[in-house]
Amino acid sequence: MSDLLPGEGVVPEADRVSGFLDHWAARHPDAPLDDFGGVRRTYRQGAADVARCAAALTASGVRAGDRVAVLTTPRPEFLTLFLALSRIGAVWVGLNPRFTRPELLHVVTDSAPVLLISLAEHGGRSYAEDVPELAKAAPSVRETVALTGTIPDAVPFADLLARGDGGAAPADPGPPDGPGLIVYTSGTTGRPKGAVIGHRAFAEGCRLQATRQYHPDAVALANLPVSHVGGVMDLVSVPLAMGGAACFMEDFDPAAVPAVIERARITLWGQIPTMFQLVLDRPEFAAADLSSLVMIGWGGAPMPREAVARLRTTGARLTTVYGLTESCVAVAYNDPDADDETLATTIGRPDPRLELRLVDEHGAVVPPGTPGEIQLRNPCLMSGYLGLPEATAQAFTDDGFLRTGDLAVERPDGNLTLVGRLREMFKSGGYNVYPREIELVLEAHPEVASAAVVAVPDPVFHEVGVAFVTPRPEASADPGALRAHCRERLADYKVPKRIEILPELPLLPTGKVDKAALREASGIGH
Repeated sequence: MSDLLPGEGVVPEADRVSGFLDHWAARHPDAPLDDFGGVRRTYRQGAADVARCAAALTASGVRAGDRVAVLTTPRPEFLTLFLALSRIGAVWVGLNPRFTRPELLHVVTDSAPVLLISLAEHGGRSYAEDVPELAKAAPSVRETVALTGTIPDAVPFADLLARGDGGAAPADPGPPDGPGLIVYTSGTTGRPKGAVIGHRAFAEGCRLQATRQYHPDAVALANLPVSHVGGVMDLVSVPLAMGGAACFMEDFDPAAVPAVIERARITLWGQIPTMFQLVLDRPEFAAADLSSLVMIGWGGAPMPREAVARLRTTGARLTTVYGLTESCVAVAYNDPDADDETLATTIGRPDPRLELRLVDEHGAVVPPGTPGEIQLRNPCLMSGYLGLPEATAQAFTDDGFLRTGDLAVERPDGNLTLVGRLREMFKSGGYNVYPREIELVLEAHPEVASAAVVAVPDPVFHEVGVAFVTPRPEASADPGALRAHCRERLADYKVPKRIEILPELPLLPTGKVDKAALREASGIGH
């Protein structure tokens, strides 16, 4: 790969994400900024909307460092608010419309926003009762705003924006290293923690990713929750950094995605693997004109080989990206010419501009071929977990590296293969066992679509592995045959002691397999 990345010299530097809007609005004001159901907004119009919203927020008393919680789907109002908060130095706190009231209560009371903005209704659910209860539970909330429709005691969004018509003097945005957004992790244990990401850290992460994914006239499909880094960064802010556009789709609808790609001439299609598989299974995928696609990318989970091969038929460049909420930026990518096997089994090579190391339990760097925890150090990392100094201290090493908890092996070609989570690794008969290694072997079987391995107690070996497998369409995936397949490819202590066949694997909201649910559903316990 060339030392010069496609976007070098094209993607601007910025202290905060709103700086990208200013840069491109001055250079190509009539280029598309976003698309919502065929209604397009230019950079000129977007810049005017953001300036008005920033003035309205300032007039409403929002200042640098103040938190504003917003319950919304991916839509133009989201982008206007997100960039306006960036401009005045305030902090974005996204609320997922799918959260239950207890989940929303945790985020709102923990983040203590001064302003609570919400859709009145979405997907058949009304938030008219939720919003007042949330505001009552969080004394920090000075005002509630109805982004759409009507909510009791809430100011209509149009009335809020009207406060900016007087041209309120912009408040001091504060230092660019101040907090810019708080993203709540969706961990499988414990209550979600708020990862605090600085304005400059977020903007630099967007710039670095944009240079890796740059192509002219980019249009990204934006259909992930804007309470998550994937929704606010990868699918919206990274295209913004390269002067491109976001095509908003409020909900993921696998039957509708191909038509949206065709209509909006999507060039950048990023999803989690489960979403891709659901789209690939639809007849609309084969029928649509997907020739506009330039790049298809995924992260968060491995992609089955069969799905990689089908995506290859679009003619787009395929890539994986590896990152996490706390890292903000993606830190590893596949090479542009990566083959299907590499795309299905690795997270690519580390970005040479960012520090990444694999270490053992004592913090020593491991040699290639040996599993080690991925640790990261770069200017884009979170500054810490909100209100949790002990958890923050535990997340970083003494020399400033973020502990990801992900275990990986460096292959001879320099690509990294994930072998599991540090807390998922288990010992069987005194040997370390990495679930992802077993899952990769199972997924290489022609009758297996996906696999998940969990550890269960064993009176002799301390712990053994149990595998849960979903078969490919019209395949039987016999457990005995699968165990024989594993015995040919794995040491005996790695071979699952039991294999269960399921029609589908339970998933977390992030699209990752919910291994805790697998244990509970099978009566294994924790």
